[in-house]
Parts: sequence; C-alpha cells; structure tokens
Amino acid sequence: MRLKLTDVPALAGIQLSLASYFLFSSSDVLVKLLTRQVPVFQVILLQVLFAFIPFAFVVYRRGGLRTRIRNRSLVAVRGLLAGANTLCGFYAFSSLPLADVYAIVFITPIVVTVASIPILGETVGMHRIAAIMAGFVGVLVMIDPAATHFTLAHLAAFGSVIASAAVVLIMRRIGKEEDRISMVAAVLLGIFSIGLPGAILQWQPLSGQLAMIAVGSGLFMGAAQFVSLEAYRRAPASVIAPLQYTMLVWALIYGIAIFNDPVKANVLIGALIVIAANLYNFHRERVHARRNAGE
Repeated sequence: MRLKLTDVPALAGIQLSLASYFLFSSSDVLVKLLTRQVPVFQVILLQVLFAFIPFAFVVYRRGGLRTRIRNRSLVAVRGLLAGANTLCGFYAFSSLPLADVYAIVFITPIVVTVASIPILGETVGMHRIAAIMAGFVGVLVMIDPAATHFTLAHLAAFGSVIASAAVVLIMRRIGKEEDRISMVAAVLLGIFSIGLPGAILQWQPLSGQLAMIAVGSGLFMGAAQFVSLEAYRRAPASVIAPLQYTMLVWALIYGIAIFNDPVKANVLIGALIVIAANLYNFHRERVHARRNAGE
C-alpha cells in the first residue's frame, strides 16, 4: 500500500505511532532508573497503577466499558502473558543496556512468523523462510556467543520475546472480535496480577524523586498504549509496525546520555540485520495478503 502526502489520516497515524514509540522508550528508561534501587515487582506494580490514570480518562471520555468480551479465556491469558512479558523485560532492563534488550526483543516478529505456522495454520514461503534465517543470523551477531557472558538478564530478554510473541498470536486470533479498550484493560490487569504478590513481599519506601519517576513511567506507558491504538486506527498495520525500530534510536540516545552505555558494533550490526529481515517479512506478508484478497 502506497501512501500519498495527501493521505492525511495515514500520515497522522505515522506521527502518532512515532510518538507512541517515543513514549514507550521513555517509560522504559524510567523503569531502568527505578530498577537500580527498587525491586522489580514493586516497579511493575507502581507503573501499572499509574498507567490506569490515562486508561481511566479514555474510558471516561468514551462513556465507560460497554463492550462484551467474547473470548474471555484467551483475553485473560493474553493479559497474564503481557504481565510475564513485563516482568522479563523489566528484569532485563535492570542489568542490560536498553539497546541490547531492544535488539533481542526485535526478533519477536520472526518468532511470531515461525509460531504462526503450527498455531494459526499460516503458510510460509521460501522468501519468508529466508527472512527468518537472516533474522536468526542477526541474533547471533548481536549476542556474539563466543564473547558474551550469558546472565539471567539475557534469558529474561528472550523470555520477553516468547511472551510477547504469544500475546501477538492471541491478538491475531481474536483481535477482530474484541474491543481494543477491553484488550488494554486485560493487559493492565494482567500486569497488576503479576506484580502485586511480589511487590507485597518486597515493598520498600520510596523517596520523593523515585516516586516521581514511577509516576512518569506509568503515565508514559498508559498514554503510549492509547496513542498506539489510535495510530493503528488511522494507518495500515503494515505501515505502522516497522516504525517500532525507532525505539532503538531512542535507546541509543538515552543509553549514552543517561547511563553512559557503550555503543557496541556487533549489537548495531546484528540489530540492522534483524530489522532488515523483519521489514522484508512485513513486505512478504503484504504481498501474500494482496494475493489472497485478489483470489
């Protein structure tokens, strides 16, 4: 699908998508700052509690939650998986540079493509198989197994990939049947359920500065959810999805400016290979969708 400069809704969708990924990245930076001094479960709970504020505002403007959930079990599982994804991601942020975590998480679309074959019954041609193989080569370049000392944080990052892929697969299955506001509510409740037990056991008092960081993280994350939904409403998913890779740019900027993280050549090269593989994969999905629509 080609966009023209006169296609105002689509261009607005692109702008909103870029804004949402900036908000997500900013929220993750604040999370990383918090996890240096606050237990991960407490950070999860604090973020999701403050994320309910923009969610409540949107629901109020809409006139309440009025939509019946048709696939309750899958919606609930998706919410819990989102909580598991958050737990794994936050733990990875606590020990690894943001850019490293994002680079690993970027393989999620490739995992979704592989898993969609047995789970959703999708067919994958040779072009997409080649993209999958290139993506995994990119992962090997990023990780550099011969030189990297693997830690629990690396495993957590890959756990985030698995949980995130499962969330996407469920969304593909039920997304057209369920209201997006209800889906966001399920995600927030799932994250809350994951964070609450551990936060109760590990709770520690916060300074005023840490409390403000927690507020900012939650507000950014909650706002990003709805800005992203609005972006997908205004522009095709095939246009919006690749823009997630701008998060790597923000990760590099934040990493250098705030955390003094080194820019590692193998991470950048591997991430570019993964991004190129994913972009080609998105392209082949569009071609396949057009072919099916024509038939």
